[in-house]
Amino acid sequence: MRHAVVPLLALLALAGCSAKRIPGTDLEDTGDTRAIIDVMARYNAALEARDANGILALVDPSFYDNAGTLIPDDDIDIQRLHTIIPQRLARLNDMAVRIEIKTITVNGDRANAVYTWVSVYKLAGKTVTESDIKRMDFKREADGWKIVSGV
Repeated sequence: MRHAVVPLLALLALAGCSAKRIPGTDLEDTGDTRAIIDVMARYNAALEARDANGILALVDPSFYDNAGTLIPDDDIDIQRLHTIIPQRLARLNDMAVRIEIKTITVNGDRANAVYTWVSVYKLAGKTVTESDIKRMDFKREADGWKIVSGV
């Protein structure tokens, strides 16, 4: 019986040392995690406001996204993003976006967030609802975390 108590005490000690979580989430509560959540919240707000400059201010100059395909025609670099974002936002009206972050992984100066995305907007007079699971990649810069893929 005495031997069974030792592993239990060790388990309890480890549980007491587990990482602190952001309330209401499974996300580890660190400065990096909170900073990335802040970038994503500003991205969400800029989308809803249809603020292309607000979105572009969150993006790193090394931005590159292959749109999840092997076809290079749909790849987006920072120059193309500067054209695409204002064009896409100009076509949308009454946009509402909900982002629910599932995971944030930080590895040195790189990070990624996996999240669910639900958006409702009007396009050419019709209400459109989209939902998806997405991934956004980040790079730590001197002025904070910047988006490098996933817009």
